[in-house]
Amino acid sequence: LTLDLYNNSIGDEGTAALANALHSNTTLEGLNLDLNRVGSRGFISMVTQLVGANATLCWLSFYNNPIFSFTSGQSDKDALAALHSLISQKTGLRHINLGKTGIGNAECETISDALTSKECNLIFLDLSGNQIDDERVAVLCAGLEKNTTIKYLDLSENKITDSGVETIRRCVERRAELGSPVQQVWMRENP
Repeated sequence: LTLDLYNNSIGDEGTAALANALHSNTTLEGLNLDLNRVGSRGFISMVTQLVGANATLCWLSFYNNPIFSFTSGQSDKDALAALHSLISQKTGLRHINLGKTGIGNAECETISDALTSKECNLIFLDLSGNQIDDERVAVLCAGLEKNTTIKYLDLSENKITDSGVETIRRCVERRAELGSPVQQVWMRENP
């Protein structure tokens, strides 16, 4: 069972209410919150309810929400901690879409660190449409090389040049050598 709430202007309050309802969820497997004006407070509320409490939800999409713009009143430290928990702690989530959410330097460092957790069980991570450049790709790849679960990574519509593509190629090659290959990396519409 999936719930598609695409483009409903739910915002932080609506996301927090939905997060509280999900605490006792036993049937919902997918949740689409794309284009809903979810900021860091709504993101933190959702992550707080999912981490350690909900093993049913296996895919979650926050595409095109201003989560990491830090204009919604919550400190960036709290949003970064929630991001780390979402990726590093054991949940039922296998697919997370964080495309066009304002991911920059600090978020890439957080994601990289979270990917090294033995509790991380993500298979698909979408980071498309953010501010990821060659330097940030190197940071992400440092964590990705130590991760054994990510099979699909979307880095489309970022600022990755040929140098960053080479960094990703080496990372994917290293993962294959270690016996946990990445199956596909999307890179469309980068410079």
